[in-house]
Amino acid sequence: MPSPRKPIGTGMRPPLERGNDLARTQTLARSGRIDEAIAATERHVGQGSRDAEFLRVRASLEQVAGRRGLAAAFAVRAEAVESHPDSLLILARADVGAGETDRSIERARAVLRMAPGTVAAEVLIVEALEGATRIPEAQAALDGMLAGATSLPESVTVHLQMLRASLLVHSKRFGEAIEHLDREVLPRIAPGAPTRNALYLRAKACDRAGRFDDAFESAARANEIGRVDFDPVQYAAAVDALMSHWTRATMRDFPTSDSTSELPVFIAGMPRSGTSLLDQVIDAHARAAGVGEMAVIEHFARELEQAWDASLPAPDSFGPMRDRAFRNAAAAYVSHCTKEAPGALRVVNKALGNNRIVGLLSRLFPRTRIIHAIRDPRDVAISCFMGGFNNDYYPWTTRIEWIAAAWEQSRRLMEHWKRETDLPILDVRYEDVVTDPGTQFPRFIGFLGLDWDEGCTRFHESRRTVRTLSYDQVNRPLYSSSVERWRNYERHLKGVAWPGSP
Repeated sequence: MPSPRKPIGTGMRPPLERGNDLARTQTLARSGRIDEAIAATERHVGQGSRDAEFLRVRASLEQVAGRRGLAAAFAVRAEAVESHPDSLLILARADVGAGETDRSIERARAVLRMAPGTVAAEVLIVEALEGATRIPEAQAALDGMLAGATSLPESVTVHLQMLRASLLVHSKRFGEAIEHLDREVLPRIAPGAPTRNALYLRAKACDRAGRFDDAFESAARANEIGRVDFDPVQYAAAVDALMSHWTRATMRDFPTSDSTSELPVFIAGMPRSGTSLLDQVIDAHARAAGVGEMAVIEHFARELEQAWDASLPAPDSFGPMRDRAFRNAAAAYVSHCTKEAPGALRVVNKALGNNRIVGLLSRLFPRTRIIHAIRDPRDVAISCFMGGFNNDYYPWTTRIEWIAAAWEQSRRLMEHWKRETDLPILDVRYEDVVTDPGTQFPRFIGFLGLDWDEGCTRFHESRRTVRTLSYDQVNRPLYSSSVERWRNYERHLKGVAWPGSP
């Protein structure tokens, strides 16, 4: 008997084979074996596949794995075949992460038109509005959901109560926010990450209410949940290895893209050093744009690490990642930036790992410019400690002395790049920016090779939403109250060395 033929033009495998693979994928996913589940989808989602269901499943799995960019890419492909609530929701979440609030809400509403009562879509609308600090709209959407809270799962109800507390903080009703968290959220919330997030929010409310010891204690409790160990000595050794590998002498033999594009600009430095503020000011320029924390180049850097063979001299040590791979990566990045910001002369990327990859950036984009964001390390420490970073990626944010150690290594790295590359690198101090914007704004705009644009002074009026821990700060006019914030926590900082502090 002849074997079943694949339906022409569908990109699908025979029904029985496909059904078995789908069942296996779902079983693996339910058991938490996400990487195996992803592997089980591979032959159904290749280039040219029009199997919308498998593409949606793959998008969902990538989202669970934390690879939001890949999740969105598969969701786009699924939507091109067949519009569906699952893929629309993934794209709506990606829009929230990219600061595209209106587009996110429209997609969530499209889900509700297709599948009325979809709780995830209703919650996402509240989250998008809260993230954009559109408080009255967020409050109205939240009230509408809570009115039917008796029919909602407990986990959803508690999450909505958490959003209510966040809206109270936005509205400067700090005491009410603390009381609400203590009464309606913390006693009912699931352990682990949800509790941690509630405690970080409580720390923020206490800080803004002037209850500084209470704020520090809440953040300390949050940081104990899911803490990942960090060894400052080992971290310093890793930085030493990085610097010894990327030197002016060794880089002569490294692959290069020979790109002539001046479009890409990168902000480097420690988190909570004013990177979001710089990004927002530059984005307000008529001929510039910000793409937030786009980690595309970091992903390329990880591919290089996997291919690199330390036993071989360069360029052989890069394996297959030679000039062609660098040219392709640079061209793809420039193309992506052009698509995100058509007409822009400069596109700024403030991904948190940029300080580690300046050497790589010099080989990918020889004509790029780097802005080095600097802030008093004591203020960085308090802000990171109370900020709620991803413990797996940034374990050093959970203890004050670890943050001080990471700050020192970031400083060493940036001084190394100034010596070992020919890239223009401009130091911009947060304290100077917020106290003397009339001098500093034109200074770093001019460094980018752009004429001054008065629109930069109105950066806070942008409809763009900055999706970082500082989202509720850069969407309002400039303020200097965060300068020397560390003095409110001085007793908690004693005994820690602060290299580079004034």
